[in-house]
Amino acid sequence: MEENKKAKSFEETEFDILWEGKPAGLWQRILTKIHLNFTTYQITKDELITITGFFKRRMNTCELYLLKDPDLTDNLYQRVLKISTITVRVDTHDSTNDGRLIRLKNIKDGAKVRKLLRDAIEDDVSERKIAYFDRV
Repeated sequence: MEENKKAKSFEETEFDILWEGKPAGLWQRILTKIHLNFTTYQITKDELITITGFFKRRMNTCELYLLKDPDLTDNLYQRVLKISTITVRVDTHDSTNDGRLIRLKNIKDGAKVRKLLRDAIEDDVSERKIAYFDRV
């Protein structure tokens, strides 16, 4: 796990990266070895970033204060490879919608990354002085 690394995105914007990783399933490991795994996940101080694509790169970002309840799941295949999937809900502040889900698939050290993400969310929420109220 690489902590507090400065990196530049494809827009040449500098971020303080708390964690950066790639999917590490069996097929993704092969693609990474031959430099053809084009999906990258990043957790910064303020955002969760997913970068995908080669010909058409796409950067999907979500502010951390909008994220809730990071969950960890793993199936038998993932337990054998010691990877897991982290699912986090985006809070849309809309009572008619539960919000969309963001999935970080096939992550090494998933429990550590989930905790780091949870702590980063809590830090961002407290820094912004946001108070959440449960909907009834």
